Amino acid sequence: MRAGRLVQALTYDVRLPDEAQADALRLLDASRQVVNQALEILWPSLSEFGEHTRGPAWKQVGQYIGSPQPHGDRQWRCESEVVGRLLRQQAERKKAFELIAPILCDGFIRPQTEKRPPGKNRPAIKEAIAALPKSLDDDETSFVTLQNVIEQACNHFLRMDQWPASYEDLQPIPLLKVGMLTYAGDDGREKGQAYRMSLDLDTGVARFRFRYPDEQGIWRWRKVDTIISLPACLKERLTGSQLLAPTLREECRTDGKRFAVLDVIVEVEKETLSGWESVERVLGADWGVHSLFTATAVDEHSQQVSRPFFLETGSFDGRQARTRRQIDVLKKKVARYKQERDALAPDHLKRAWYQERLALYGREIARCWRKYEQRNRALAHLASNVLLLLARVHGCSLLSMESLKTLKTTGRGRGVRGRWRNYCNNTTVRGEIWHLLRYKCHLEGLRFQTCPPRGTSHTCPHCSTPAKTYRAPDQRSKDIRWGRWMWCEECGFNGDRDYCASLNIARLGVAYLISMKLTGNARSCSITDPRVKPVSYTGTGSALLLPPTNSPVRPMLSGKMCYYPGWYGSAFLQSSQPKAVFLRLCG
Repeated sequence: MRAGRLVQALTYDVRLPDEAQADALRLLDASRQVVNQALEILWPSLSEFGEHTRGPAWKQVGQYIGSPQPHGDRQWRCESEVVGRLLRQQAERKKAFELIAPILCDGFIRPQTEKRPPGKNRPAIKEAIAALPKSLDDDETSFVTLQNVIEQACNHFLRMDQWPASYEDLQPIPLLKVGMLTYAGDDGREKGQAYRMSLDLDTGVARFRFRYPDEQGIWRWRKVDTIISLPACLKERLTGSQLLAPTLREECRTDGKRFAVLDVIVEVEKETLSGWESVERVLGADWGVHSLFTATAVDEHSQQVSRPFFLETGSFDGRQARTRRQIDVLKKKVARYKQERDALAPDHLKRAWYQERLALYGREIARCWRKYEQRNRALAHLASNVLLLLARVHGCSLLSMESLKTLKTTGRGRGVRGRWRNYCNNTTVRGEIWHLLRYKCHLEGLRFQTCPPRGTSHTCPHCSTPAKTYRAPDQRSKDIRWGRWMWCEECGFNGDRDYCASLNIARLGVAYLISMKLTGNARSCSITDPRVKPVSYTGTGSALLLPPTNSPVRPMLSGKMCYYPGWYGSAFLQSSQPKAVFLRLCG
């Protein structure tokens, strides 16, 4: 669901108790069949769902069809709500396809060479999107959607050797592979005809009851309430917040085990944003080449008021790289075993052995991908929490960040390090951080703004002249594009290129801030705009607020955490995962 201007929807997933798992899974299986049948019936009418995107989705579905398998009016409303939401999402992508269909050409495909297979020409794709009649410069999500649809069309061309004639040729029907049922179409927690739910915050439990088909296929209510223990974080959110209709869905593990979870959706109020006249400092954050991001604070008078903060993810990247290599090795084995299996006779005895090995490798690949996604999710939460903490520590009310449009880089780099560097820049963890920051800034009352990154890594923040980057400060015989050290020949300023880029991003944020204060209306500008003033360094606020009581001669190691002597307390930043799980994933 979409949150309103004054509220934000948060979702907490809770696993149902074991005694309710069998009934819930039968319910999800029955609902999945109904949803998939409805999707197949309504797929030819996809365009109509893009014309009306407001109001309950089940009402729009009800104008076309009734339930393919009637088992209750309110149950069908909940199932048709799932159908309508899926079709509305696909209708938005179809609009994007119709926008890019006229520009699909062979220039988007990189031809095959002796050393490289055919692939997507991403520089040409970016230029084509920028030249579209409908400018999407102010909408990060729409830009990424267009880019994703074009790349999907390119994949279709590489597979079929022709461009898709319509969106239906490009996108198969999005049938559910696992069960999902939202109760948004029912009459509420107290009067619902498909579910009932009550909360007891004093004891920290929720009582949940639902209709389900029994083993003979007869629909009935569960005789007893399902008692669900609420996590502490959810209990805190429920205090003074509005509880929305939950969603029941299925999760599948790599070993084939299935279980049902209940997504509890809470609508909380957003923090009131401070007026532009009270905003004095900007935190600039740049996606780094050698680190995940670099952040620096600058005030409205173009004075740097903090030291740069580098979020290094070296050990994390190493774990992710090893997991990706393991996935590639397993995929090669799967391809080789399939080829050897297909070469055997249909009645050959060894085909059964190949089937067992392929199933084993398939489960191992799914397990690796699950671990990989969990690590990315945990890192995204950690990075977003760090940015919010830095903004709070340095008194920044505006977070200016490099645009999401830089998620894709070009070129593969040289050697293993270069390829992994480009992959880190392409990975979806940046998009995950961006989306998490969006809603967390709403909860914290922090303004969030994106800036175009062009030239920020090759412009001196002190004199605003173009500068070159080098491999190191003592290796200036030849400048390189991805050099880690920036050196300005004009004024002599030099520093880490990510640090300089974060300063330039903060400068763009300050220009945006000043324009908002003077005119009440502003748009992002480029680094060469005369409104972007040079920045100078001041030591105000850059030192630690509470220095240690004695000399930190050497940090004390305790497992995977580091402590400095003299500190009586410390803060541990992480995602919503427990500390033990977080350290195992990202430690």
